[in-house]
Amino acid sequence: MSDEIVNRCECMHKTFAELKELGSIEAAMAAGAGMDCEGCTPWLKLSFASGENELALDDPRLKDFE
Repeated sequence: MSDEIVNRCECMHKTFAELKELGSIEAAMAAGAGMDCEGCTPWLKLSFASGENELALDDPRLKDFE
């Protein structure tokens, strides 16, 4: 696995940990997370599902969240 880490929504300039404070993936997306460029959406979904705040760029679990 890659040493590169994904831990934030760059469009909102918020970490996944900060977005989790909103309570749900739906609330985070309603606030704009993953909606501008959609680049972080698979990692954002995996972060909420797994509870992890930092994910490998090439995490094999991503295929389940695309």
